[in-house]
Amino acid sequence: MATQTQQAEMDQGLSLAHRRAYMKLPLAERRKQLAEQAERMAEYYEQEPERIEREAWQGGDIVEP
Repeated sequence: MATQTQQAEMDQGLSLAHRRAYMKLPLAERRKQLAEQAERMAEYYEQEPERIEREAWQGGDIVEP
């Protein structure tokens, strides 16, 4: 789960200089960073309390009359 510091960093958008620096990275490095971010976000959403509640009311079989 994201710490408060990480959350604060995510809430504040990246500056134009940071975005340009990112785009200058080799494609492999950008993909690596995106994969790391995706993994962190997946962990965050898996721990989300609303997910458990949502699965409880969405779960089960669909029964049509």
